[in-house]
Amino acid sequence: MSTADDTRSDPLERLALSRAARGQVETWANGAQALALLTTLRDRGWTQFLLERRELAALAEFSGLPPARLTDVLAVLESHGIVEQANGHVQLSASFEALAAADAWIGLDDLLDRSELMTRLTRTAAEERGPLPLTEPDALVVARAAGGAAGAVTKALYEQIFVPQLPELSAAIKAGTWLDVGCGVACATLTLASMYPELEAVAIELVPTVAAETVRRAETRGVTDRIDVRVMDARELDEPDRFTGAFWAQPFFPEQTRAETLAMLLRVLKPGGVLMMQEMEPEPDEDDRPAYTLRKLVAQGWGVPFGRTAEQLADEAKTAGFAIERLAQTDFGRLVIARRPA
Repeated sequence: MSTADDTRSDPLERLALSRAARGQVETWANGAQALALLTTLRDRGWTQFLLERRELAALAEFSGLPPARLTDVLAVLESHGIVEQANGHVQLSASFEALAAADAWIGLDDLLDRSELMTRLTRTAAEERGPLPLTEPDALVVARAAGGAAGAVTKALYEQIFVPQLPELSAAIKAGTWLDVGCGVACATLTLASMYPELEAVAIELVPTVAAETVRRAETRGVTDRIDVRVMDARELDEPDRFTGAFWAQPFFPEQTRAETLAMLLRVLKPGGVLMMQEMEPEPDEDDRPAYTLRKLVAQGWGVPFGRTAEQLADEAKTAGFAIERLAQTDFGRLVIARRPA
């Protein structure tokens, strides 16, 4: 009998193995329970109420919970770093205040909604043989969590970090019209519009509910005269030689659409126009691999490619007729910088 068989048949060794597995399951369960509590409290308005420092009596009145239950709930929140208590007062911790605030890049609501969606789709992946169902409201949840909001924090991030690392971006915006393909809620384009008053852009989104949210955000920021949001299949865009630059949200495009989308981009960019594509899911280290495999399960259930590297994206673009200028290393990950040959 092999050593592995000996281990599996030894009662004490099996006890040790089962205890290790039990500890892992309990860790997952504790995290799920904390997340469920936070989501419920968010739905009941706690996270907005506790953006300000509140007296415990005010929170008790707001929550409607009996004193003992309120004490226990706050103990959970405090032990998980969500709130801070002192001198009869309570408020969100500094980190959770920044996450729940209106100017967060990707906010608490977006993360909690995405968590609920991913949990449901992960269950479905073990039950369905076909593609995972994704409704229009689901697509909006994904778009919000992937793109984020174009607020003051995001603008500072772009001004101080992202844009200086991509000089091609500023040059393309200043030279003519920008194209955002698969724009989602268009956080990047809306942020760039706040930085460059000369920016004019076309933003393409396939899902009407997502596009409607993009229009709402553009209206809120007063830039609808400069950003043309279109609900359409990107492959059908037919405006040859118009755009000086484009960003393609490639992770959300199924395999069967990619070659035609790149052909469209080659056609509508001006000669010398720049195309940018981001590597979204680089190969993880061992600590990140469990979460990576869960995201991969759901993404491939949607029928979209997952974990395509910058080198693979560059090969796609070259096959379509683009010239590869460089693979840019940024604080947002690696981006492929390609150009339509002049």
